[in-house]
Amino acid sequence: LMTLPAQNKLAPFIAKRRTPRIQEQYSRIGGGSPIKKWTAVQGEGMVKLLDSMSPHTAPHKYYIGFRYVHPLTEEAIEEMEQDGIERAIAFTQYPQYSCSTTGSSLNAIYRYYNKKGEKPKMKWSIIDRWPTHPLLIQCFTDHIQKELDLFPPDKRKDVVILFSAHSLPMSVVNRGDPYPQEVGATVQRVMEKLNYSNPYRLVWQSKVGPMPWLGPQTDETIKGLCQRGKKNMLLVPIAFTSDHIETLYELDIEYAQVLANECGVENIRRAESLNGNPLFSKAL
Repeated sequence: LMTLPAQNKLAPFIAKRRTPRIQEQYSRIGGGSPIKKWTAVQGEGMVKLLDSMSPHTAPHKYYIGFRYVHPLTEEAIEEMEQDGIERAIAFTQYPQYSCSTTGSSLNAIYRYYNKKGEKPKMKWSIIDRWPTHPLLIQCFTDHIQKELDLFPPDKRKDVVILFSAHSLPMSVVNRGDPYPQEVGATVQRVMEKLNYSNPYRLVWQSKVGPMPWLGPQTDETIKGLCQRGKKNMLLVPIAFTSDHIETLYELDIEYAQVLANECGVENIRRAESLNGNPLFSKAL
């Protein structure tokens, strides 16, 4: 995301300083991230539906490729080639496109073949974004409504819905990255589906370092709402499709527990991530 002066020397130093804190956060959510488990659940549900919807191209198989943990994208491609796959669809789990997420993952495929100096053996197609897909919007809407119904009836209409997405450095945004607009498009469709039943904000989380990032930040928004007497909130992870450290620790613990207690929040809940929702598998 950011190029640092003397990056080769600074990066290991920063990683060393951050590692103990990250390890502590993972220990608070059970010792590891469930993102691989949920991605597999989603993949299984998707291929089962594809087999019944398109029997002439069955059997379908999913492969998981991560950017920075195993199985890496490159490892997934190698496995696909060994399996003799003829047609492949590179499909992002990020509904909204950003050069730092989807773009980076797709570039990994290009670099894999460029490094090998040969053309792909399989025919590739790409789905690089789907921020307003009707079934995706329905999933978010259902999960939000489910949580809204758990607020006290006399407070329900006053609940402020905080759509929280991973932030980006402004240096990336100012280059024309479409991510903020596509996240906003998702929020717009969800609120239309909810008939604008509640006040809402689009906020951004996970800022790192002193450089300017896309805002307003989720934690600062929670503080500001409390100061104005708005103390009933619903957190919605709008750019994530499964639970991981940014939902289970940052939203659930850091914001919904620690910060909410400090600010005197009356009621705060978090909409369930899409995880194993069968409707989400259908959306995929």
